[in-house]
Amino acid sequence: MCKMHGSRIWLIPFLCSPVFALADAAATLAAEAHRIGVESQLFVDDELILAKKGMLRKVHPCEKLDEPIMASSEPWEYDGIDQRIYVYGTVVRDEPSGLFRMWYNRMQNVMYATSADGIEWRRPPLGLCDVGGSKANNVVFPHFHSPSVVYNPQEPDPERRYQMLGSSRVCGRGYHAAHSPDGLHWTLYPKNPVLPSSDTCTLAYDANTGEYLAFHKRTHEHRGQRRRLVYLATSRNMQDWSEPKLVLAPDEADDRAVRAEGGRFSQFYNLSVFPYGGQFVGFVTHFRYTGPPKERGPLQSGDDGPIDVQLVHSRDGRAWRRCEDRSPVIPLGPRPYDAGCILGVSNGPVMVGDEMWLYYTAITTTHAGYVPKKKITIALAKWRRDGLVSLSAGENGGQVETVLLLGTGNRLVVNADAEDGKITVSILDEKGDALPEFTQQECIPIHSNAIAHQIRWKQQDRLPAGRPVHLRFHVNNARLYSYALSDK
Repeated sequence: MCKMHGSRIWLIPFLCSPVFALADAAATLAAEAHRIGVESQLFVDDELILAKKGMLRKVHPCEKLDEPIMASSEPWEYDGIDQRIYVYGTVVRDEPSGLFRMWYNRMQNVMYATSADGIEWRRPPLGLCDVGGSKANNVVFPHFHSPSVVYNPQEPDPERRYQMLGSSRVCGRGYHAAHSPDGLHWTLYPKNPVLPSSDTCTLAYDANTGEYLAFHKRTHEHRGQRRRLVYLATSRNMQDWSEPKLVLAPDEADDRAVRAEGGRFSQFYNLSVFPYGGQFVGFVTHFRYTGPPKERGPLQSGDDGPIDVQLVHSRDGRAWRRCEDRSPVIPLGPRPYDAGCILGVSNGPVMVGDEMWLYYTAITTTHAGYVPKKKITIALAKWRRDGLVSLSAGENGGQVETVLLLGTGNRLVVNADAEDGKITVSILDEKGDALPEFTQQECIPIHSNAIAHQIRWKQQDRLPAGRPVHLRFHVNNARLYSYALSDK
């Protein structure tokens, strides 16, 4: 049967065929589902959570070593009593060699170190830069502060696979951009400075948009106080940058917390950002400003107060949100080497076995401490892999249900600690009904602590291929860190 509408012929039976209706419905479901890859999905936010009950979200502080992993030891790294090196920089691990590579700085020199295990570091004599009349050093770039390095394998020009942004006065005061084929031999871009300068910045790369993200510090009045704040500019070529925009600033809750400790107000010193778990994770240094220093000495700042690190998160790297739990993810102490300040962290973690490692700048004193009391070294923070944030439930149990998901993999892998309890998972259709072979009763419970539990059901160990589903986690006296739809 056909109907005429003006000059158009509508084939009503054809369009209403059950086969085509089902196909249209499946296509609509797929379009509505949130697509995820094989990477871990963290429980940092509720973006992929449809509902939860009986669950508590917690930020987990890092574990630390008894001593820093690097301190000033070479003549070009210290000046008499002044012992300061910073990982205002980057640490990566080469694949498949496993070699750790670090770009760090001492005041205005960028230096390079390597390590087989990430703990014991060597400074190779590179012979690249003259410092004090000698090239027998590990300096790779002079007159550059806060060197943030990104390796971009997608860069078509092999001479520019490594990108670096930092503060300098080489071509006028500001943030300068440089490139390198190997991370050792650096060339400034022809147009510098690229952004107005302060003293710290971190560089990240957004593979989804092909943009470099420059998070940098600016200081101006905000909510009635002159504060250090975090700005963002973006670029596709490291030369032409967007107008910087304010992306992260302290709020009244931060100020209240600082005043409760006897301080004045809150500032954000810098922000290190990296893509992780389908989103961006950030480590913001929270400067709890107390006022001018009470003691006077050499080489000190005029602004005092402790600095620790909080976790922030973003789905696009532009709009940033705070965690419900604002407790420090890298707290001060308890050992003397970082009892006063955590001045910044490297712009990306290193995965080592079941752990995530992140290097940071550790200071013995508060921000305005003076030399020789102030010693600045490089230290290491550790978490379990994906272990920055968890959702947990007690003996009464809890549930977490995701939004409709469509994954590229069909094996469900969960990072969880169920050693004192259990976790089961049911798989639901778009209406919220459990699929017959994927009910909670069919699921084989997990009762152990591991970063990669594969979830299995009595008759199935793979999710329905190509079908959008909800995941519902049933948690009793256990803790969830992440999940992934693996293709392995």
